[in-house]
Amino acid sequence: MKIFDILGMGFRNLLRRKTRTFLTVIGVVVGATAIVIMLSLGIGMNENLERSIANMGDLTIIDLYEWAWRPNSDSKNNEWMNAQNTLDEALLEKIKTWDGVLGATPYFNVWNFTMQIGKKYEPAWTDALAVDASFLPYMKIELESGSMPQPGDDNWIIFGARRARMVRDTKKTMRPKDWDELYNPDMKKTPKINLVNEKIVLQVRNDEWWQNPSTGNWEPKPIKGKIKKHNIDRVGLIKYTGDPDTGKWDEHEYQIYLDYKIAVEILKEYEKLTKVKARDSRVGKFNQIRIKVKDIKTSELIQKKLTDEGIMLNYGLADMRDEMQKTQGTMQMILGGIGAMSLLVAAIGIANTMFMSIYERTKEIGVMKVLGCPLSGIQSMFLFEASIIGFCGGLIGSGLSLIGSYSLNNVEPIKKALGNMSGGSGYYYVNNTEMGDISIIPIWLIILAVIFATIIGLVSGYLPARRATKISALEAIRNE
Repeated sequence: MKIFDILGMGFRNLLRRKTRTFLTVIGVVVGATAIVIMLSLGIGMNENLERSIANMGDLTIIDLYEWAWRPNSDSKNNEWMNAQNTLDEALLEKIKTWDGVLGATPYFNVWNFTMQIGKKYEPAWTDALAVDASFLPYMKIELESGSMPQPGDDNWIIFGARRARMVRDTKKTMRPKDWDELYNPDMKKTPKINLVNEKIVLQVRNDEWWQNPSTGNWEPKPIKGKIKKHNIDRVGLIKYTGDPDTGKWDEHEYQIYLDYKIAVEILKEYEKLTKVKARDSRVGKFNQIRIKVKDIKTSELIQKKLTDEGIMLNYGLADMRDEMQKTQGTMQMILGGIGAMSLLVAAIGIANTMFMSIYERTKEIGVMKVLGCPLSGIQSMFLFEASIIGFCGGLIGSGLSLIGSYSLNNVEPIKKALGNMSGGSGYYYVNNTEMGDISIIPIWLIILAVIFATIIGLVSGYLPARRATKISALEAIRNE
C-alpha cells in the first residue's frame, strides 16, 4: 500500500463514523486540556515561588554568623541546635580563594562611636554596618546622590534613605512632635539636610556603659584619654525603593554602611581606651561574614565546603527555598497525576474506538488480505487513524488550554483562590511583590502536549492494529 492510500482510507474510515470519532476526540481534548492546565499551574507556582524567594533575598549571598542556629534533622521533637563559629580574618581570606567566590566581607555592627554632621547635626541614633568597599557592587545599592565607593577606597560612608532623613539639629529644642517626625520621617519628601554637602566626623564614644555594683543599674562611665577624629571623604545617599502606601520595604533604608577600615580603627581605639585585654579583643574577629558566589549551584557547593570546615550555617533562605520547593513539587506531582489520569481515560477511549472499528470492518480487512495488501499496510492504517485522533485532540486541547489559562490569570476571584492555594500569598507577596500569572503555558508545552497526545493515540491503537493483522482472511470474508 502506498502512503496516500493509507492516508485516504484512514480519513474515510474516521469520517464514516463521525459521531463516534468526535466523541473519542473529545475524550482526548479533555485529557490534553487537563494535563496542559495542570502543568501550567505547576509552572506558574514555580515562577511565583522564585519571584517570592528573589524578593526575600539573594540566594547567591551566604551569611555566616558567629552564633548560628538551625533545626536538628536528627531530632523527633522539632528541636533546634546552635553553635559558636570562629569567624576571623584567617577564615575570611581562605574563603576568598575558593572557586566560585566573587567576594567576601566582614559584615558587623559598629556602635561605639559618635557622628558629627556639619556644625550642629547628628543622627537620631548612631550605629553602622562595617563593610569592605569591594563588596558593595554585590549589595544592589543604587545611589540617589553622592559618590559610590570603589574597591580600595577609604573613609567613606553611605546612608540608607530613611537614616538620611533621621538627622536632628542638636541646637534645637526637641518637642514631642519633632521626635515623632524624626523617627517617622515622610519618605516622599527629600531629606531636610543634604548630607553629601556636610562635613562628617566620626570618633570613639567618650563614655562606656558599666553596671554599678551598688545599684545594679547600667550607667555611663567617662573614658579618659585622647580621642582621634576620623574625617569622612566620600558620602553617598541610597535611593529609596520602598513604597509607604503599599508597605513595600527597602532593605537598605534603615542602614548606614561604613568603611570597614575605619570601623577597625575605631574598635582598636575603643579597646585601648577602655583597657580591653588582648584575649578579649574583637579586632580581627567578626560576628558575621557575607559571601557572594556566582550562582545557586556554587552556593550549595560553598555551603558544603563551609560545613566541612566546621562552620554551622544558620537557617536561612536556602533552607526555606528547599522546603518551599518540596511543597511545590508535591503539588505539581498531584496536578500532573490528575492530568495523566484524564489522558489515561482518553487512551482507553481511543483503544475502544479502534477495537470497535476492527469488528465492524472485519470483512473489509479480509478483502484487503485476499488482494495481497501487506500486513504492515493494514497495521499502519489503523495506527494512522489512532494517531490522528490523538493529534486532533491534542491540538484542540492545547487551544482550549490557552483560553482556560487566560481566564485563570484574569478572573480575579479564581486567581486569588489558586494563588493562596499555591503559596502565592503572605508577607513577601502582599508587601513586596505582585503575584504573577498563576497559569503559564510556554510554547514548548503546547508542542509537547500535541506530540504526547499523538503518541498516546499511537500507543492506544497498537493492540487493535495488531489484532487486525491477525484476523484470518477466510473467516473475515465469511463474516457478515
